[in-house]
Amino acid sequence: MDLLAATSSNGLILKKVATTKGGEYAGPCPSCGGFDRFRCWPGERGGAGSYWCRQCGKWGDTVQFLVDFCGYNYLDAFAATGREKPDDFHPDKWKSEKQTIQRPFEPKFFEPPVEIWQEKAIKFVDDAHACLLESEIALKYLDNRGLDIMAVKNFKLGYFPGEQGKNCKFRPRASWGLPGIKKENGRDKMLWIPRGIVIPYFKDGKIYRVRIRRPKADIQSKGSLKYYIVPGSGMEAMAINSDQKALVIVESELDGMLISRRAGSTTGVIAMGSASAKPGTFVYPHLKNALQILVALDFDQAGLSAWGWWEKTFERAKLWPVPEGKDPGEAYEKGLDIKEWVKAGLPPVLTLNLSQGHYLPPNLCPPKNLYHIEELRFFLKRLPIEIIATEEKAEIIFPSGFKNRGIINRVNKLFFEDEEVFYFFKLCHPDSTIHGGNCDYRVKVKSLT
Repeated sequence: MDLLAATSSNGLILKKVATTKGGEYAGPCPSCGGFDRFRCWPGERGGAGSYWCRQCGKWGDTVQFLVDFCGYNYLDAFAATGREKPDDFHPDKWKSEKQTIQRPFEPKFFEPPVEIWQEKAIKFVDDAHACLLESEIALKYLDNRGLDIMAVKNFKLGYFPGEQGKNCKFRPRASWGLPGIKKENGRDKMLWIPRGIVIPYFKDGKIYRVRIRRPKADIQSKGSLKYYIVPGSGMEAMAINSDQKALVIVESELDGMLISRRAGSTTGVIAMGSASAKPGTFVYPHLKNALQILVALDFDQAGLSAWGWWEKTFERAKLWPVPEGKDPGEAYEKGLDIKEWVKAGLPPVLTLNLSQGHYLPPNLCPPKNLYHIEELRFFLKRLPIEIIATEEKAEIIFPSGFKNRGIINRVNKLFFEDEEVFYFFKLCHPDSTIHGGNCDYRVKVKSLT
C-alpha cells in the first residue's frame, strides 16, 4: 500500500496539483478539514511517501498516516506497506528531523474571506437563522446544549434543511468567489453545502466563517465529517470576549457559545475547532495576556495529547476537563453548572466580588465589571434603542433603517453575552420595555456579606 492508497482508504479525494518531488497531491486534511491544505508526495523517501498539513502541522509518511488516520498500530502499518519494522524503530525516526527541534511558537496569520464569499455567506446565514427560528426540533436540540433562544439570536445560529428535497445544495464555486477545481473527469467541481445546524462566526462585525453541524443520518450515509466548514471561510479560532483575563479553551464552537452564554461575565472563550489546531495572530496575544487559561479540550486521546503543547506554550495554562462527559455540551446535559465549573478553576483574584455600595440586582452575585452595565445605559440614553425584557421574551429593537453594524454588535454583545448584565436588566427593572428614559432604574443591595 502506498500513500495514495492509504489516503483513499480514509475517504480522502486528492487532486494532483504539481509534478514536484515525483508528484504533489492536495485535498482536505483528515485532521482539521479545509479543502486543499493537506499535501502529500507519494514518491518521496524511496516510495515511503510523505504528507503535511499547512494548517495543523500534521505530517509523516505512509506508515504514520495509517497510524494517525486509519486506526492501524505500527506493526500492522509496516506490514500493510510491505516494509519491515526496523529493530531500532522509534516513531520519531519517521518524522522530519525538524520535528524534534524545539522552536518558539510563531502564530500564523489567517487570511479573511473574500468579499464575494462574505456576501453569499451572510445571505445564507440570514436565511438559515430565519429557518431555525421556525424549527422546534432544531431549537430544542440547541436548548438541550444550553443554547436558549437568546443565545440563538445573539450568535445568529441557523438551520439549513437542504433544497429541492435533497439534504444539501450545490453552487458554482466561482459564484462564491472560490477558485475553480477540476475533477478527474475534467468537469468543474461544485461547492457543496450540506444540511445541518449553521454555526456562523463574525469577526470585526463581518461574517468570517460558516461551520455546519451535520445530522447523524447524513454522516452515516455520506462521508464522515461531523462538522463541515464551508470552503472560503477564515480559519482563525473563534474568540468570544477574548479580552477577559480568564480564557477557556474548547474544541467545539457550540461549546464555546455555551460557556459564553452561561459564564460570559467570568471568562472569555477560545474555540479551536479541533484538538490539534493552534492559535493565530489574532488570538495569540489574548492568550499571552490572560491571567488564567483553562484548557478544556475534549476528554479523549486527541484532547489529552494536545494538552502537552498548551502546557509548554503558556505558563498560565491549566488542564481543566469537564468532570462528566467528553465536552462541556455533554456535561451540561448531565447537569453540570457551567459557571461554577469555570469559577472552580480560577484563582481567587479573578472571582472576588466587588466592594459594597454598588447598585446591584438582588439575589445575584455582583457583576465583575459594572462598566458593561453603564456602557449599555450609554447607548440606550443616546439612541432610540429599546430592550424588551420579560420572562418569556428578550429582544433588542433598533430603529428602522439603523445600519451601524458596530453599535448593533456591541449592544447585542453587552446584553446577551454577559449573563449577569442580562439578568440585571431583566430581573431588576419594573418595566418590560427598557429605553433611555427609564434605564437608570436601580435596586440597591443592602448588604453583600
